[in-house]
Amino acid sequence: MKLRTIVSGVSIAALFVALALLSNALITLGTQPITQPGIEEQETNLQSPKTTLTVVGYGLVRYSPDVVSVSFTMIGQGASAEEALTRCSEKTIAVINLLKSLGISEEDMKTSYFYVYPVYDWEAKPPKIIGYEAQYSLNVIVRDISTAGKVIDNAVKAGADRIDGITFTLSSGKENELKMEAVKAAVEDARAKASIIAKTLGLKILSIESISLSSTEAPTPIPIYKEQVTTAPIPILPSQGEITATVTIVYILGAET
Repeated sequence: MKLRTIVSGVSIAALFVALALLSNALITLGTQPITQPGIEEQETNLQSPKTTLTVVGYGLVRYSPDVVSVSFTMIGQGASAEEALTRCSEKTIAVINLLKSLGISEEDMKTSYFYVYPVYDWEAKPPKIIGYEAQYSLNVIVRDISTAGKVIDNAVKAGADRIDGITFTLSSGKENELKMEAVKAAVEDARAKASIIAKTLGLKILSIESISLSSTEAPTPIPIYKEQVTTAPIPILPSQGEITATVTIVYILGAET
């Protein structure tokens, strides 16, 4: 009788332990989220593909040059190289001093080339040296176009033997400013095109996916060359130049709300 009571007690205790473990297992199971695999993938696949529009915009800015580049050449001839060099140097110094008196700084003057070479009589047999010639080419930047004619006239009077070329261009600060204007015009052109296309299709612009800018161009106006030196007043008439920019923008479109 005593043995039966002990066995029954043990069985009841084991039963309580088993029930407690089962209860904890059920509680733990109840707190775990129940997920259905594949739902997120299905939702992603059901999303509509985005609508994009690629537009190229062009910007153009016309300008009048604000800088003139002039090349003066001084020539000296003589029976010897030293004599030719001396005469060329005298003319060059006179021209440089004249330019300084007109307000042109040394920073705006640059030597393009300088050389001395023998002059031959090619009809003689054999050809023989009959003298020497020295040439000095000076490139000058004139920052006030309105004074360019005066600068050229006075340089010729001071000793310049040849004007190799007159080129109109832009100062660096002005060129950068106009490049930015061209870029702005290109972006506005692209936006206007995209807006018209989207509106025609019953859509609207939501955002920009990407944008790229091509290099801007600033063509130099065609130089004006002067073949012969003249003492008559020289009219300086600069031609217009153009700066262009191109942008490619990819827009994301959506339905009108």
